[in-house]
Amino acid sequence: MKTPRIFIYRNPQFNRCPVCKGVGVLHHSRAKNMREQIIKKITFYRLYRCKECGWRGFLSTIILTTESFKAILLYLSLVFATGYIIRFFLLKFIGT
Repeated sequence: MKTPRIFIYRNPQFNRCPVCKGVGVLHHSRAKNMREQIIKKITFYRLYRCKECGWRGFLSTIILTTESFKAILLYLSLVFATGYIIRFFLLKFIGT
């Protein structure tokens, strides 16, 4: 049985530019201010710049597929079920 991968890494440098639709024209861009540095540090988004049209913006480096959502829902349901069972046993054997 194949285990589902939750996060799939994607390299946006091989994607199309959102503005000019050029292929293979994106490259990493450095964060210029504090807001861009914070977004870069705490999210899956990275800054890119287009070599042809000059577009500059954030693109995601992670892809979430339907299999990813199924795996996340499975793991969340297991966490809640385990929490409920532990709560039940604590209340039954230790008391209120």
